[in-house]
Amino acid sequence: MLKIASYSLRGQVVRVKLKCTCGNGKIFEVQEEGRTFYFCGKCRARKTLEQLKKEASTYWRGRDWVIECEPDQRTQPRIHVDFGTELTVKATRYSPTYCVLHGRFVVLSESGCLVLIEDFNESYFDEVTSTHRYVEIVVTKPDKDFPSRLTGRIVGVTFRPEQLPKCRIGLAFENLSEKVIEALRQYIQEHVRQTSSES
Repeated sequence: MLKIASYSLRGQVVRVKLKCTCGNGKIFEVQEEGRTFYFCGKCRARKTLEQLKKEASTYWRGRDWVIECEPDQRTQPRIHVDFGTELTVKATRYSPTYCVLHGRFVVLSESGCLVLIEDFNESYFDEVTSTHRYVEIVVTKPDKDFPSRLTGRIVGVTFRPEQLPKCRIGLAFENLSEKVIEALRQYIQEHVRQTSSES
C-alpha cells in the first residue's frame, strides 16, 4: 500500500515523497486512461493524487503538491484482446460478494486491463468507485498460456446512461503471483511480436 513518507514545504508548494508498505523504494508516475497514478513497481499498488491528499492533514491538503517519484520507464505495451470475463466485486478479498459483472477484456497491459461490461447497473456506481473495488477476475475460455484467474482493483468506471447496461471498467492487477505476472508478460510480448511480424 502506498503511503506518504515525507513532506517538505518550499514556498506554497509541498514536495511529497512516497513509500510502499511492501518495502519497495521505487514509485512511478503512470498515465492510464487519461488519469495520473502513483504506482509501486513491485507490488503494483497505486493511488491517485486525490487519494493521497485525503490521507494528509488539512495543513498539507490545501497546498499545491509535487510528488517526487520516478517517471514511468517501464515499457508496457497495450494489446487489444477479446476474452469473455466474469468479475466478482467485493470490498476486500475476504468480504462477501457485492455484485458479479460479465463482459469482455478489450485492452490488456501487464499492469491492468479495460473491460467492456454488459450488465452494469447505475446503482452500483458509488459502491464500486469507493468501497467495493476489489475484484476477482475469471477469464472464460482464455487463450493457451493465458491465466484464467486474476485479481485486481477497480480504478475507473465510465458509462453513459443511455448506453446502460453497458459500461467500461478499468482494472489494475494486484496481488498476482510471480508465475501469473510472468505468464501475462509472456503473452503480451508474444502478441506484440506477432503483430510486428505481420505489419
